[in-house]
Amino acid sequence: MPYRVRWEGHGVYRRFYGAVSADDVKNACDEIAADPRYEDIRYVLSDFLEASPTLTDQEAHSLAQLERSRFFNSPDVVNAVVAGEPSVVECVPYLGSADEAPCPIALFEAVSDARHWIAANPRLAWFGRSSVAGAGLTHN
Repeated sequence: MPYRVRWEGHGVYRRFYGAVSADDVKNACDEIAADPRYEDIRYVLSDFLEASPTLTDQEAHSLAQLERSRFFNSPDVVNAVVAGEPSVVECVPYLGSADEAPCPIALFEAVSDARHWIAANPRLAWFGRSSVAGAGLTHN
């Protein structure tokens, strides 16, 4: 199991490391979605800095569908991805479909930068107001 999931209040930090297969990413998604805190999720921070994904294009596409259905349905969830190596960035399953997501997604090279971005991008529904949809991939 080359990943760790850590719940942090209303969000989740998942760190992938070593050789990461499609099943590993799917298992991490399943673990998060099965948790009772999932209903109140506000952010997903995915750290691929120490990962070496072994995904085929088809697997990445299938995982993008899964990720979109699990984490991108709500415009009130922000998604930060941390990855440095270009080969890793290309394999992060949902980056290729970021423009289709109703929520903000951003790519970072450091976890601290991702955390600052999450804090600076609260969704209006977090405060009990109507939600605001944002779309597109931001590279910071």
